[in-house]
Amino acid sequence: MKQSRVKKNKPRELDLLPVMSLFSILLTILVSMAQFEKLGILELWLPERSAVQASQPQDIDEGLLNLTVVITDKSITIGAAGGFQPAVYYQEEVQYRSRSDQHVFRQVYVKGEVVHSPTDGKIMTPYEKETIFLNTITKKDSTDPGTYLYAVTDHEGEPLLDTTGNWYKDIPPLGAKYREVGDENFLTLDAGTRRYLTVQKLSAYYEVARVLDQVHKMYSQRSPLPPDVDDIVILAGQDVIYDKIIQMMDACKAAGYERVALSLVGGPT
Repeated sequence: MKQSRVKKNKPRELDLLPVMSLFSILLTILVSMAQFEKLGILELWLPERSAVQASQPQDIDEGLLNLTVVITDKSITIGAAGGFQPAVYYQEEVQYRSRSDQHVFRQVYVKGEVVHSPTDGKIMTPYEKETIFLNTITKKDSTDPGTYLYAVTDHEGEPLLDTTGNWYKDIPPLGAKYREVGDENFLTLDAGTRRYLTVQKLSAYYEVARVLDQVHKMYSQRSPLPPDVDDIVILAGQDVIYDKIIQMMDACKAAGYERVALSLVGGPT
């Protein structure tokens, strides 16, 4: 009996070209839709714990500036060896982005309040907080709810200072001198820049940076120069969120302080 001969088919090679083309298109779309975060490096240092016993007297260097920024849930206060500046009060405002419909809206933050989306009524989660604003307010006393402070800002949202070191409250005329916090030289306002100027609520971070900028310039001209003229300590309350501390660090760096220390009010350093 003859054995049947079965013709063996040669396996066909897979054509991956359509799949590769599809992935190339998807990769291009994903890259175009991606959002990239700006990363920066900040030099941080923490106050050293003293090994000296409490019973032993410690020498206090009267030449130190000991500049400190105290952050609470309602105000920011700048202090130094000579005393404290008036507190900068603020009202916290949160910008939300709803995951359900991508609707963006702002609402004044009230501790413990449940926030609903104005479009579909959905309860907003902490992960839908997009930006936290600290709007500077002025108060006559502790019972006064306060009024917003406004300043002229450029196309990047940076407020402008006049030649006296104060904020422009109204859009200045052509040819006016201005600068931003941290700048050494004044610029002349031209028509191209003036076209994009707007008046907005003043951020408490910029107000603190303005005061710190003035303090840094004043003490940098003293003789002898304080050894800690470029140092600053941020004291934050235990209920102050991380985002506020990071933005305050940026404000200190913008004002010219190279070394920033972090500590907790009423907690360990």
